[in-house]
Amino acid sequence: MSTDLLDAAAELWPGADLVPEGSVRDDRPVRARYAVISRGDSPTVLVPVESSVAAGASLRRISTASTWWDTTTRVAAGAAVRAVPRLLRHRVEVRGGTDGLAEHLSGVLGTPVSFSISIGTARVNRKPVLQVFDGRGRCRAFVKVGWSGNTCADVTAEGRALAAVTAQPYRYVVPPALLARTSWQGRPVLVVGPLEPSPWRRHRHSWSPPTAAMDELAERFAAPDGPLGDSAWWHRQWQVTGNLADPVSRGRFGRALERVCAIAGHRDLQWGAWHGDWTPWNMAPAGEQVLLWDWERFETGVPRGLDALHYVVNALNSGAPASAEGVLRALTLASYRDRSLGGEPHVQSMLYLVAILTRYLQLVDVPGGEHISTRAMQTLVALEHLTDV
Repeated sequence: MSTDLLDAAAELWPGADLVPEGSVRDDRPVRARYAVISRGDSPTVLVPVESSVAAGASLRRISTASTWWDTTTRVAAGAAVRAVPRLLRHRVEVRGGTDGLAEHLSGVLGTPVSFSISIGTARVNRKPVLQVFDGRGRCRAFVKVGWSGNTCADVTAEGRALAAVTAQPYRYVVPPALLARTSWQGRPVLVVGPLEPSPWRRHRHSWSPPTAAMDELAERFAAPDGPLGDSAWWHRQWQVTGNLADPVSRGRFGRALERVCAIAGHRDLQWGAWHGDWTPWNMAPAGEQVLLWDWERFETGVPRGLDALHYVVNALNSGAPASAEGVLRALTLASYRDRSLGGEPHVQSMLYLVAILTRYLQLVDVPGGEHISTRAMQTLVALEHLTDV
């Protein structure tokens, strides 16, 4: 049984232990009480049980990637637990330790708070995510905590991105409110307002990107048209390539970049911004608007159109093993051929694969990089295929 979630939770009260409820009493204070929600043998969420309202809200938290059945089950479970809290039988207590993150967040938000805790599946950017509740059980915020060198960088980057993004007006894009960028025990902490998607609404065609919202985001950070080869973005891709630790990946990616530059380096492109991880599970429809979270990959000064490609690639390959064929099939279905470039094949697709490979190949050598290495190699194969056409 994986105990990663329980271990992470204990660290939120330095020096504390998590013990089963009903364990022999000792003189240590009980900092918090949780119900343990598991999938198979692995705990996935710790639900606060001091408030039945907060416990029910924790269980109702919906991923937009959930199936209709999962959503129905969560809504029903949340309602049942709110009415009969003892339905959550597997419980633990946080005992001992010093004042923890809950006290820090109470100061940031100006009211006593509790929170649920999840860390998701094992992956390179795994970190605790907290749903924060006030004394009445109302959701007040979501919080991300940097947990490693890589995830500390992600949390810091998302705070920086939201500061820039929320300074702009939008018709279609709804980012979370930036409530605080702070630190605790030397870890960066990002506090954002809750976005509340309907549990029953889905994007009608999950593989079809919300282009109006994507275009709006790109346009808010538009830059003058200019050639790919002279752009700061293109120079950054080369800089990252030169710093890759693996000589084989560095050589293969470098040769692919040379071929992309030969095809499109002298052509003018439109430049703007992209969210960087716009997928069906990082958004939810709300009328004509799109609720959009997880902004740590946001970037300005990039070729326009990349968000739509990333959306389709992920929507059509969700849950499938990484394969170059799956990536190429999705890019073909997206039908993004830039006909303004003299009929050159798949130019936007090439630029998307360059952008995503720059990210993936940097992550291969960090702790947890084994979770991204296969996808990185298959994406590199896809880029080599396109540039050899």
